[in-house]
Amino acid sequence: MLNCVRLVARVDFIRRSAPHPVIDRVPREIPWKFLVIYVYIVGYLLRGALPAPMWLQRVAVGRWFLIATVALPLPSLPADAQEEPASAAATGTVQAETPVTETPAAPPADQAPQEAIRVEPLPSEPPAPPPPPPIAPPVQPLLTPLEILVKARQALHIEPDAQEPRLTLGRTLFQMGDTDGAIDEYRTALRFHPTVAQAHLDLGTALMAKQDWRTAMTELQEAVRLDPTLVQAHYSMGTIQYTRGNIQSAIKAYQEALRLKPDFAEAHYRLGLVLKVAGKEKDAAQELEAAALAGLAKAQYFLGNAYRSGQGVEKSQIMAITWWAQAFEQGLPEAAQALTQLRRLAAVKGNLQTKQSKAAAEAFRNYCDQIWLDFPDLDRDQPTETVGTTLLKQGRTAEALPVLLREAYALNEIAHATLVQLYEQGLDGQLPPHGQWLLSYLESTAADGAVPSRMALARIYGKGLGLAPDQARAKSYLKGLPKDDVKRILDDVAAEPPKP
Repeated sequence: MLNCVRLVARVDFIRRSAPHPVIDRVPREIPWKFLVIYVYIVGYLLRGALPAPMWLQRVAVGRWFLIATVALPLPSLPADAQEEPASAAATGTVQAETPVTETPAAPPADQAPQEAIRVEPLPSEPPAPPPPPPIAPPVQPLLTPLEILVKARQALHIEPDAQEPRLTLGRTLFQMGDTDGAIDEYRTALRFHPTVAQAHLDLGTALMAKQDWRTAMTELQEAVRLDPTLVQAHYSMGTIQYTRGNIQSAIKAYQEALRLKPDFAEAHYRLGLVLKVAGKEKDAAQELEAAALAGLAKAQYFLGNAYRSGQGVEKSQIMAITWWAQAFEQGLPEAAQALTQLRRLAAVKGNLQTKQSKAAAEAFRNYCDQIWLDFPDLDRDQPTETVGTTLLKQGRTAEALPVLLREAYALNEIAHATLVQLYEQGLDGQLPPHGQWLLSYLESTAADGAVPSRMALARIYGKGLGLAPDQARAKSYLKGLPKDDVKRILDDVAAEPPKP
Protein backbone atom coordinates (compact mmCIF):
# COMPACT_ATOMS: atom_id res chain seq x y z
CA MET A 1 0.00 0.00 0.00
CA LEU A 2 2.76 2.42 0.91
CA ASN A 3 4.52 1.58 -2.34
CA CYS A 4 1.44 2.44 -4.27
CA VAL A 5 1.21 5.85 -2.65
CA ARG A 6 4.87 6.49 -3.30
CA LEU A 7 4.38 5.51 -6.95
CA VAL A 8 1.56 7.98 -7.33
CA ALA A 9 3.57 10.78 -5.70
CA ARG A 10 6.59 10.03 -7.90
CA VAL A 11 4.56 10.19 -11.09
CA ASP A 12 3.04 13.47 -10.01
CA PHE A 13 6.46 14.87 -9.13
CA ILE A 14 7.90 13.92 -12.52
CA ARG A 15 4.88 15.42 -14.29
CA ARG A 16 5.34 18.74 -12.54
CA SER A 17 9.14 19.01 -12.71
CA ALA A 18 10.03 18.26 -16.34
CA PRO A 19 8.21 17.47 -19.57
CA HIS A 20 8.08 13.86 -20.64
CA PRO A 21 6.54 12.47 -23.82
CA VAL A 22 4.51 9.93 -21.96
CA ILE A 23 3.91 11.55 -18.63
CA ASP A 24 2.81 14.75 -20.36
CA ARG A 25 -0.25 12.85 -21.38
CA VAL A 26 -1.15 12.45 -17.70
CA PRO A 27 -3.24 15.29 -16.35
CA ARG A 28 -1.70 17.51 -13.75
CA GLU A 29 -4.37 16.58 -11.24
CA ILE A 30 -4.89 12.81 -10.83
CA PRO A 31 -8.52 11.81 -10.52
CA TRP A 32 -8.62 10.56 -6.96
CA LYS A 33 -11.57 8.26 -7.63
CA PHE A 34 -9.22 5.73 -9.27
CA LEU A 35 -6.99 5.74 -6.20
CA VAL A 36 -9.99 5.09 -4.01
CA ILE A 37 -10.96 2.11 -6.19
CA TYR A 38 -7.42 0.76 -5.96
CA VAL A 39 -7.31 1.02 -2.16
CA TYR A 40 -10.67 -0.68 -2.03
CA ILE A 41 -9.36 -3.61 -4.14
CA VAL A 42 -6.21 -3.94 -2.07
CA GLY A 43 -8.21 -3.91 1.15
CA TYR A 44 -10.47 -6.62 -0.22
CA LEU A 45 -7.48 -8.81 -1.05
CA LEU A 46 -5.99 -8.32 2.41
CA ARG A 47 -9.23 -9.20 4.11
CA GLY A 48 -9.52 -12.34 2.02
CA ALA A 49 -6.46 -13.92 3.79
CA LEU A 50 -5.18 -15.35 0.60
CA PRO A 51 -2.03 -17.39 0.52
CA ALA A 52 1.14 -15.40 0.20
CA PRO A 53 1.96 -16.34 -3.38
CA MET A 54 -1.55 -15.51 -4.50
CA TRP A 55 -1.49 -12.32 -2.42
CA LEU A 56 1.75 -11.14 -3.92
CA GLN A 57 0.48 -11.94 -7.36
CA ARG A 58 -2.67 -9.89 -6.82
CA VAL A 59 -0.66 -7.04 -5.31
CA ALA A 60 1.43 -6.97 -8.46
CA VAL A 61 -1.71 -6.98 -10.55
CA GLY A 62 -3.04 -4.07 -8.49
CA ARG A 63 0.25 -2.21 -8.93
CA TRP A 64 0.08 -2.57 -12.68
CA PHE A 65 -3.53 -1.49 -12.54
CA LEU A 66 -2.49 1.70 -10.77
CA ILE A 67 0.25 2.40 -13.31
CA ALA A 68 -2.15 1.87 -16.22
CA THR A 69 -4.70 4.12 -14.56
CA VAL A 70 -2.20 6.93 -14.13
CA ALA A 71 -0.71 6.55 -17.63
CA LEU A 72 -3.99 6.42 -19.58
CA PRO A 73 -4.59 9.52 -21.76
CA LEU A 74 -7.35 11.31 -20.00
CA PRO A 75 -8.93 14.52 -21.32
CA SER A 76 -7.53 17.62 -19.66
CA LEU A 77 -9.81 19.78 -17.65
CA PRO A 78 -10.62 23.25 -18.93
CA ALA A 79 -8.22 25.97 -17.91
CA ASP A 80 -10.78 27.87 -15.93
CA ALA A 81 -11.85 24.67 -14.11
CA GLN A 82 -8.35 23.80 -12.78
CA GLU A 83 -7.56 24.58 -9.22
CA GLU A 84 -5.38 27.52 -8.44
CA PRO A 85 -1.99 26.79 -6.90
CA ALA A 86 -1.98 26.35 -3.18
CA SER A 87 0.07 29.44 -2.61
CA ALA A 88 -2.39 31.60 -4.54
CA ALA A 89 -5.30 30.13 -2.64
CA ALA A 90 -3.54 30.81 0.65
CA THR A 91 -2.75 34.45 -0.08
CA GLY A 92 -6.00 35.21 -1.92
CA THR A 93 -4.25 36.70 -5.00
CA VAL A 94 -4.57 35.65 -8.62
CA GLN A 95 -1.35 34.99 -10.55
CA ALA A 96 -1.47 35.13 -14.34
CA GLU A 97 0.55 32.55 -16.19
CA THR A 98 3.03 33.84 -18.72
CA PRO A 99 2.01 32.57 -22.16
CA VAL A 100 4.59 30.36 -23.84
CA THR A 101 5.41 31.42 -27.36
CA GLU A 102 6.22 28.47 -29.53
CA THR A 103 8.99 29.08 -32.03
CA PRO A 104 8.33 27.31 -35.30
CA ALA A 105 10.89 24.65 -36.09
CA ALA A 106 13.26 25.29 -38.96
CA PRO A 107 12.64 23.14 -42.03
CA PRO A 108 15.09 20.29 -42.71
CA ALA A 109 18.13 21.07 -44.77
CA ASP A 110 17.17 18.71 -47.57
CA GLN A 111 13.72 20.30 -47.87
CA ALA A 112 13.40 23.40 -50.01
CA PRO A 113 11.95 26.39 -48.25
CA GLN A 114 8.40 27.10 -49.12
CA GLU A 115 7.69 30.14 -51.29
CA ALA A 116 6.75 33.12 -49.22
CA ILE A 117 3.11 33.99 -49.41
CA ARG A 118 2.53 37.59 -50.44
CA VAL A 119 -0.22 39.19 -48.49
CA GLU A 120 -1.98 41.78 -50.56
CA PRO A 121 -3.39 44.70 -48.59
CA LEU A 122 -7.10 45.05 -48.59
CA PRO A 123 -8.33 47.74 -50.94
CA SER A 124 -9.12 50.91 -49.08
CA GLU A 125 -12.75 51.81 -48.99
CA PRO A 126 -13.70 54.93 -50.95
CA PRO A 127 -14.42 57.95 -48.75
CA ALA A 128 -17.98 58.29 -47.73
CA PRO A 129 -19.85 60.91 -49.72
CA PRO A 130 -20.63 64.11 -47.86
CA PRO A 131 -24.02 64.18 -46.20
CA PRO A 132 -26.69 65.94 -48.21
CA PRO A 133 -27.50 69.49 -47.15
CA PRO A 134 -30.35 69.76 -44.70
CA ILE A 135 -33.70 70.19 -46.33
CA ALA A 136 -35.29 73.45 -45.34
CA PRO A 137 -38.83 73.11 -44.13
CA PRO A 138 -41.37 74.27 -46.67
CA VAL A 139 -42.40 77.87 -46.29
CA GLN A 140 -45.96 78.07 -45.14
CA PRO A 141 -48.04 80.43 -47.29
CA LEU A 142 -49.41 83.48 -45.57
CA LEU A 143 -53.00 83.09 -44.49
CA THR A 144 -55.64 85.43 -45.78
CA PRO A 145 -57.64 87.44 -43.24
CA LEU A 146 -60.62 85.17 -43.83
CA GLU A 147 -58.53 82.07 -43.10
CA ILE A 148 -57.19 83.70 -39.93
CA LEU A 149 -60.76 84.40 -38.84
CA VAL A 150 -61.75 80.77 -39.38
CA LYS A 151 -58.78 79.42 -37.41
CA ALA A 152 -59.35 81.86 -34.56
CA ARG A 153 -63.03 80.97 -34.30
CA GLN A 154 -62.20 77.25 -34.34
CA ALA A 155 -59.75 77.72 -31.48
CA LEU A 156 -62.30 79.73 -29.50
CA HIS A 157 -64.94 77.06 -30.08
CA ILE A 158 -62.66 74.60 -28.27
CA GLU A 159 -61.46 77.03 -25.60
CA PRO A 160 -63.69 80.13 -25.31
CA ASP A 161 -61.46 81.88 -22.75
CA ALA A 162 -58.26 81.54 -24.82
CA GLN A 163 -56.46 84.87 -24.88
CA GLU A 164 -54.41 84.88 -28.08
CA PRO A 165 -57.10 83.58 -30.47
CA ARG A 166 -59.52 86.18 -29.08
CA LEU A 167 -57.06 89.04 -29.64
CA THR A 168 -56.18 87.70 -33.09
CA LEU A 169 -59.85 87.63 -34.00
CA GLY A 170 -60.27 91.24 -32.85
CA ARG A 171 -57.21 92.48 -34.76
CA THR A 172 -58.32 90.74 -37.94
CA LEU A 173 -61.79 92.21 -37.72
CA PHE A 174 -60.27 95.66 -37.14
CA GLN A 175 -58.00 95.18 -40.15
CA MET A 176 -60.98 94.23 -42.30
CA GLY A 177 -62.84 97.38 -41.25
CA ASP A 178 -65.25 95.81 -38.75
CA THR A 179 -64.38 98.14 -35.88
CA ASP A 180 -67.48 97.34 -33.82
CA GLY A 181 -66.84 93.60 -34.07
CA ALA A 182 -63.22 94.13 -33.03
CA ILE A 183 -64.31 96.18 -29.98
CA ASP A 184 -66.67 93.38 -28.91
CA GLU A 185 -63.91 90.79 -29.16
CA TYR A 186 -61.46 92.94 -27.19
CA ARG A 187 -63.98 93.46 -24.42
CA THR A 188 -64.73 89.74 -24.31
CA ALA A 189 -61.01 89.07 -23.95
CA LEU A 190 -60.80 91.55 -21.08
CA ARG A 191 -63.68 89.83 -19.25
CA PHE A 192 -61.59 86.66 -19.14
CA HIS A 193 -58.19 88.40 -18.77
CA PRO A 194 -58.63 91.88 -17.26
CA THR A 195 -54.91 92.34 -16.51
CA VAL A 196 -53.60 91.88 -20.07
CA ALA A 197 -52.10 95.22 -21.11
CA GLN A 198 -52.09 94.40 -24.81
CA ALA A 199 -55.85 93.84 -24.78
CA HIS A 200 -56.39 97.32 -23.27
CA LEU A 201 -54.08 98.80 -25.93
CA ASP A 202 -55.92 97.07 -28.78
CA LEU A 203 -59.27 98.21 -27.41
CA GLY A 204 -58.02 101.79 -27.04
CA THR A 205 -56.74 101.80 -30.64
CA ALA A 206 -60.11 100.57 -31.93
CA LEU A 207 -61.94 103.23 -29.89
CA MET A 208 -59.68 105.91 -31.41
CA ALA A 209 -60.93 104.83 -34.84
CA LYS A 210 -64.46 105.52 -33.55
CA GLN A 211 -63.21 108.91 -32.24
CA ASP A 212 -64.29 107.94 -28.74
CA TRP A 213 -61.35 109.84 -27.30
CA ARG A 214 -62.36 109.70 -23.66
CA THR A 215 -62.94 105.95 -23.46
CA ALA A 216 -59.86 105.32 -25.60
CA MET A 217 -57.71 107.37 -23.23
CA THR A 218 -59.02 105.37 -20.28
CA GLU A 219 -58.03 102.08 -21.91
CA LEU A 220 -54.61 103.40 -22.93
CA GLN A 221 -53.89 104.67 -19.42
CA GLU A 222 -54.82 101.25 -18.02
CA ALA A 223 -52.50 99.60 -20.53
CA VAL A 224 -49.62 101.87 -19.47
CA ARG A 225 -50.37 101.19 -15.80
CA LEU A 226 -50.13 97.44 -16.39
CA ASP A 227 -47.09 97.70 -18.68
CA PRO A 228 -45.25 101.07 -18.74
CA THR A 229 -43.00 99.88 -21.61
CA LEU A 230 -45.77 99.78 -24.23
CA VAL A 231 -44.41 102.27 -26.78
CA GLN A 232 -47.53 102.28 -28.93
CA ALA A 233 -49.69 103.14 -25.92
CA HIS A 234 -47.64 106.28 -25.17
CA TYR A 235 -47.68 107.25 -28.85
CA SER A 236 -51.46 106.85 -29.10
CA MET A 237 -51.95 108.87 -25.93
CA GLY A 238 -49.89 111.66 -27.50
CA THR A 239 -52.13 111.60 -30.57
CA ILE A 240 -55.28 111.85 -28.44
CA GLN A 241 -53.83 114.69 -26.39
CA TYR A 242 -52.84 116.59 -29.55
CA THR A 243 -56.31 116.05 -31.04
CA ARG A 244 -57.96 117.35 -27.88
CA GLY A 245 -55.67 120.40 -27.84
CA ASN A 246 -53.49 119.37 -24.89
CA ILE A 247 -50.18 120.32 -26.50
CA GLN A 248 -47.92 119.92 -23.47
CA SER A 249 -49.41 116.54 -22.56
CA ALA A 250 -48.97 115.44 -26.16
CA ILE A 251 -45.30 116.51 -26.11
CA LYS A 252 -44.68 114.51 -22.92
CA ALA A 253 -46.39 111.41 -24.34
CA TYR A 254 -44.36 111.52 -27.57
CA GLN A 255 -41.15 112.11 -25.65
CA GLU A 256 -41.86 109.10 -23.45
CA ALA A 257 -42.43 106.95 -26.52
CA LEU A 258 -39.10 108.13 -27.95
CA ARG A 259 -37.36 107.46 -24.66
CA LEU A 260 -38.48 103.83 -24.92
CA LYS A 261 -37.76 103.61 -28.69
CA PRO A 262 -35.40 106.32 -29.96
CA ASP A 263 -35.66 105.20 -33.62
CA PHE A 264 -39.46 105.56 -33.75
CA ALA A 265 -39.65 107.72 -36.91
CA GLU A 266 -43.38 108.39 -36.71
CA ALA A 267 -43.05 109.63 -33.12
CA HIS A 268 -40.24 112.01 -34.20
CA TYR A 269 -42.49 113.35 -36.95
CA ARG A 270 -45.51 113.83 -34.67
CA LEU A 271 -43.40 115.45 -31.98
CA GLY A 272 -41.93 117.82 -34.58
CA LEU A 273 -45.41 118.93 -35.63
CA VAL A 274 -46.52 119.47 -32.04
CA LEU A 275 -43.36 121.41 -31.22
CA LYS A 276 -43.97 123.57 -34.28
CA VAL A 277 -47.47 124.34 -33.02
CA ALA A 278 -45.94 125.15 -29.63
CA GLY A 279 -43.65 127.69 -31.31
CA LYS A 280 -40.44 125.71 -30.74
CA GLU A 281 -39.23 125.89 -34.35
CA LYS A 282 -35.65 124.78 -33.76
CA ASP A 283 -36.63 121.72 -31.72
CA ALA A 284 -39.33 120.94 -34.27
CA ALA A 285 -36.81 121.04 -37.14
CA GLN A 286 -34.52 118.64 -35.29
CA GLU A 287 -37.32 116.13 -34.78
CA LEU A 288 -38.44 116.45 -38.39
CA GLU A 289 -34.88 115.90 -39.59
CA ALA A 290 -34.60 112.73 -37.50
CA ALA A 291 -37.77 111.41 -39.11
CA ALA A 292 -36.69 112.56 -42.60
CA LEU A 293 -33.34 110.79 -42.31
CA ALA A 294 -35.26 107.64 -41.40
CA GLY A 295 -37.04 107.91 -44.78
CA LEU A 296 -40.44 109.22 -43.73
CA ALA A 297 -41.80 111.08 -46.77
CA LYS A 298 -44.10 113.39 -44.78
CA ALA A 299 -41.23 114.50 -42.58
CA GLN A 300 -39.08 115.12 -45.67
CA TYR A 301 -41.77 117.36 -47.11
CA PHE A 302 -42.19 119.43 -43.93
CA LEU A 303 -38.43 119.69 -43.49
CA GLY A 304 -38.23 121.04 -47.06
CA ASN A 305 -40.82 123.64 -46.10
CA ALA A 306 -38.72 124.60 -43.09
CA TYR A 307 -35.65 125.13 -45.29
CA ARG A 308 -37.67 127.10 -47.85
CA SER A 309 -38.99 129.48 -45.18
CA GLY A 310 -36.01 129.34 -42.83
CA GLN A 311 -38.07 128.29 -39.77
CA GLY A 312 -35.81 126.62 -37.20
CA VAL A 313 -33.03 126.16 -39.77
CA GLU A 314 -30.96 128.36 -42.05
CA LYS A 315 -32.89 129.24 -45.18
CA SER A 316 -31.74 127.22 -48.20
CA GLN A 317 -33.64 126.56 -51.40
CA ILE A 318 -31.12 123.89 -52.35
CA MET A 319 -31.91 121.92 -49.19
CA ALA A 320 -35.62 122.51 -49.77
CA ILE A 321 -35.32 121.03 -53.28
CA THR A 322 -33.27 118.11 -51.90
CA TRP A 323 -35.85 117.07 -49.30
CA TRP A 324 -38.82 117.70 -51.58
CA ALA A 325 -37.19 115.58 -54.29
CA GLN A 326 -36.76 112.68 -51.87
CA ALA A 327 -40.40 112.91 -50.79
CA PHE A 328 -41.48 113.20 -54.45
CA GLU A 329 -39.58 110.01 -55.32
CA GLN A 330 -41.73 108.24 -52.71
CA GLY A 331 -44.87 109.53 -54.43
CA LEU A 332 -45.95 112.21 -51.95
CA PRO A 333 -48.32 114.57 -53.83
CA GLU A 334 -47.55 117.57 -51.60
CA ALA A 335 -43.86 117.34 -52.48
CA ALA A 336 -44.65 117.14 -56.20
CA GLN A 337 -46.79 120.26 -55.91
CA ALA A 338 -44.05 122.16 -54.07
CA LEU A 339 -41.49 121.29 -56.76
CA THR A 340 -43.93 122.25 -59.50
CA GLN A 341 -44.44 125.71 -58.07
CA LEU A 342 -40.71 126.25 -57.70
CA ARG A 343 -40.03 125.03 -61.27
CA ARG A 344 -42.64 127.41 -62.66
CA LEU A 345 -40.97 130.23 -60.83
CA ALA A 346 -37.54 129.22 -62.14
CA ALA A 347 -38.81 128.83 -65.74
CA VAL A 348 -39.65 132.51 -66.09
CA LYS A 349 -37.44 134.11 -68.75
CA GLY A 350 -36.80 137.53 -70.23
CA ASN A 351 -38.26 140.69 -68.86
CA LEU A 352 -40.66 138.79 -66.60
CA GLN A 353 -37.84 137.22 -64.63
CA THR A 354 -37.66 138.47 -61.04
CA LYS A 355 -35.18 138.12 -58.24
CA GLN A 356 -37.10 135.17 -56.84
CA SER A 357 -37.19 133.38 -60.20
CA LYS A 358 -33.46 133.89 -60.66
CA ALA A 359 -32.84 132.50 -57.19
CA ALA A 360 -35.04 129.48 -57.93
CA ALA A 361 -33.20 128.77 -61.22
CA GLU A 362 -29.87 129.07 -59.46
CA ALA A 363 -31.04 126.68 -56.72
CA PHE A 364 -31.95 124.02 -59.30
CA ARG A 365 -28.54 124.37 -60.97
CA ASN A 366 -26.77 124.02 -57.62
CA TYR A 367 -28.90 121.00 -56.81
CA CYS A 368 -27.71 119.29 -60.00
CA ASP A 369 -24.11 120.12 -59.12
CA GLN A 370 -24.51 118.54 -55.69
CA ILE A 371 -25.50 115.23 -57.27
CA TRP A 372 -21.83 114.81 -58.23
CA LEU A 373 -21.05 114.44 -54.52
CA ASP A 374 -23.07 111.22 -54.47
CA PHE A 375 -20.68 109.70 -57.05
CA PRO A 376 -17.11 110.48 -55.96
CA ASP A 377 -15.73 107.93 -58.45
CA LEU A 378 -16.83 110.06 -61.43
CA ASP A 379 -14.71 112.75 -63.04
CA ARG A 380 -16.43 115.72 -64.61
CA ASP A 381 -14.56 116.04 -67.91
CA GLN A 382 -16.68 118.82 -69.42
CA PRO A 383 -18.95 121.42 -67.85
CA THR A 384 -21.78 120.32 -70.13
CA GLU A 385 -21.72 116.76 -68.80
CA THR A 386 -24.16 115.69 -66.12
CA VAL A 387 -23.92 112.80 -63.69
CA GLY A 388 -26.59 110.90 -65.61
CA THR A 389 -24.96 111.28 -69.01
CA THR A 390 -21.56 110.32 -67.58
CA LEU A 391 -22.99 107.13 -66.05
CA LEU A 392 -24.71 106.37 -69.33
CA LYS A 393 -21.44 106.65 -71.27
CA GLN A 394 -19.80 104.25 -68.81
CA GLY A 395 -22.50 101.67 -69.42
CA ARG A 396 -24.01 102.03 -65.95
CA THR A 397 -27.53 102.31 -67.30
CA ALA A 398 -29.33 101.14 -64.15
CA GLU A 399 -27.71 103.96 -62.17
CA ALA A 400 -27.97 106.53 -64.94
CA LEU A 401 -31.72 106.47 -65.52
CA PRO A 402 -32.93 107.59 -62.05
CA VAL A 403 -30.19 110.24 -61.93
CA LEU A 404 -31.23 111.58 -65.33
CA LEU A 405 -34.79 111.90 -64.06
CA ARG A 406 -33.63 113.84 -60.99
CA GLU A 407 -31.60 116.19 -63.15
CA ALA A 408 -34.36 116.65 -65.71
CA TYR A 409 -36.93 117.44 -63.01
CA ALA A 410 -34.44 120.03 -61.81
CA LEU A 411 -34.70 121.77 -65.21
CA ASN A 412 -31.39 120.44 -66.57
CA GLU A 413 -31.71 120.77 -70.35
CA ILE A 414 -28.95 118.23 -71.14
CA ALA A 415 -30.63 115.54 -69.03
CA HIS A 416 -33.99 116.44 -70.60
CA ALA A 417 -32.65 116.07 -74.14
CA THR A 418 -31.08 112.71 -73.23
CA LEU A 419 -34.40 111.39 -71.92
CA VAL A 420 -36.21 112.52 -75.08
CA GLN A 421 -33.62 110.69 -77.19
CA LEU A 422 -34.00 107.55 -75.05
CA TYR A 423 -37.76 107.66 -75.59
CA GLU A 424 -37.49 107.97 -79.35
CA GLN A 425 -34.54 105.62 -80.00
CA GLY A 426 -33.91 103.48 -76.92
CA LEU A 427 -30.40 102.40 -75.98
CA ASP A 428 -28.59 99.64 -77.90
CA GLY A 429 -30.81 96.81 -76.76
CA GLN A 430 -30.45 97.80 -73.11
CA LEU A 431 -33.50 100.03 -73.12
CA PRO A 432 -36.38 99.71 -75.61
CA PRO A 433 -37.77 102.92 -77.12
CA HIS A 434 -41.10 104.51 -76.24
CA GLY A 435 -40.96 103.80 -72.53
CA GLN A 436 -44.12 104.74 -70.70
CA TRP A 437 -42.21 106.12 -67.72
CA LEU A 438 -40.43 108.57 -70.01
CA LEU A 439 -43.74 109.68 -71.52
CA SER A 440 -45.11 110.23 -68.01
CA TYR A 441 -42.13 112.46 -67.19
CA LEU A 442 -42.71 114.57 -70.30
CA GLU A 443 -46.43 114.93 -69.63
CA SER A 444 -45.97 115.89 -65.97
CA THR A 445 -43.34 118.53 -66.71
CA ALA A 446 -45.36 119.83 -69.68
CA ALA A 447 -48.31 120.30 -67.33
CA ASP A 448 -46.00 122.43 -65.19
CA GLY A 449 -45.41 124.65 -68.22
CA ALA A 450 -41.95 123.38 -69.20
CA VAL A 451 -41.43 124.53 -72.80
CA PRO A 452 -38.94 121.79 -73.80
CA SER A 453 -41.37 119.07 -72.66
CA ARG A 454 -44.26 120.66 -74.60
CA MET A 455 -42.20 120.80 -77.78
CA ALA A 456 -41.09 117.17 -77.36
CA LEU A 457 -44.67 115.99 -76.87
CA ALA A 458 -45.84 117.94 -79.93
CA ARG A 459 -43.27 116.11 -82.03
CA ILE A 460 -44.12 112.70 -80.44
CA TYR A 461 -47.88 113.01 -81.01
CA GLY A 462 -47.41 114.56 -84.46
CA LYS A 463 -45.22 111.68 -85.68
CA GLY A 464 -46.96 108.98 -83.68
CA LEU A 465 -43.83 107.80 -81.86
CA GLY A 466 -44.89 104.91 -79.66
CA LEU A 467 -48.56 105.84 -79.85
CA ALA A 468 -51.29 106.68 -82.34
CA PRO A 469 -50.71 109.94 -84.24
CA ASP A 470 -52.80 112.81 -82.88
CA GLN A 471 -52.33 116.07 -84.74
CA ALA A 472 -54.86 117.96 -82.67
CA ARG A 473 -53.12 117.09 -79.46
CA ALA A 474 -49.76 117.89 -80.98
CA LYS A 475 -50.94 121.40 -81.88
CA SER A 476 -52.39 121.88 -78.37
CA TYR A 477 -48.91 121.56 -76.91
CA LEU A 478 -47.68 124.29 -79.30
CA LYS A 479 -50.15 126.93 -78.17
CA GLY A 480 -48.51 129.98 -76.69
CA LEU A 481 -45.03 129.11 -77.90
CA PRO A 482 -42.96 131.43 -80.10
CA LYS A 483 -43.86 131.27 -83.78
CA ASP A 484 -40.38 130.20 -84.84
CA ASP A 485 -40.50 127.19 -82.52
CA VAL A 486 -44.00 126.25 -83.73
CA LYS A 487 -42.96 126.45 -87.41
CA ARG A 488 -39.86 124.33 -86.81
CA ILE A 489 -41.83 121.56 -85.06
CA LEU A 490 -44.57 121.51 -87.72
CA ASP A 491 -42.01 121.34 -90.52
CA ASP A 492 -40.27 118.46 -88.78
CA VAL A 493 -43.54 116.57 -88.47
CA ALA A 494 -44.47 117.20 -92.09
CA ALA A 495 -41.07 116.09 -93.39
CA GLU A 496 -41.59 112.63 -92.00
CA PRO A 497 -45.06 111.08 -92.42
CA PRO A 498 -46.67 109.78 -89.24
CA LYS A 499 -45.99 106.15 -88.40
CA PRO A 500 -49.00 103.84 -88.46
